[in-house]
Amino acid sequence: MIDNADIERLKEIFVTRRECDTITDDLRSTLVKDQVALAEIKTQLAVIKWVLTAVGGGIITMIFKMFIGG
Repeated sequence: MIDNADIERLKEIFVTRRECDTITDDLRSTLVKDQVALAEIKTQLAVIKWVLTAVGGGIITMIFKMFIGG
């Protein structure tokens, strides 16, 4: 049969469920923080792209007008 010494030896070799839950929770919280940061970056990138598109459109229109005349 399995006695306390066997249980202690198994605890040295394997990770207990509580330890696994703690590690998993730590990883999950880290991933959530990273996902929030990534969402912020995506939002800022969308705003920057919109501004660059507006400025680029104005510059292209100005250059086109210079070549055509007017």
